Amino acid sequence: MPKFPARLMREVTALAAHAAMMRDVLADWATSWGLTADLVRDLRLAVYEAMANVVAHAYPRHTIGLMTVIATRDESGEVAVTVSDIGCWRKDKDPGRDGGRGIPIIRAVAPQASVTSTGGGTTVRMVWPGPLA
Repeated sequence: MPKFPARLMREVTALAAHAAMMRDVLADWATSWGLTADLVRDLRLAVYEAMANVVAHAYPRHTIGLMTVIATRDESGEVAVTVSDIGCWRKDKDPGRDGGRGIPIIRAVAPQASVTSTGGGTTVRMVWPGPLA
């Protein structure tokens, strides 16, 4: 019996330490549902990249906002994870700043991925069709 429910939701402050913590929580959740080691690795990577984007881009510098992570596994075995914020996209003004790889990484490891931005925030949705165990 999995130690986590089929739907896991956490709202945390958009800090790098909380993104790392949530990466581990989601890996434990996925493992408890019997997902393969390869899928757990891909899920950890994709979800962490989405959370890192929230930390880096969603809120003005020196402002701490929230991010919400929701993971679900349905009866067919499909796994979906959304990472959302209520910020506004902040473009970095430093042209020499390293970055810009998060969304391509997500799309490389999640069979389905979408990014939706509105005036009220951004949501990244990643889906791995079932069965995955």
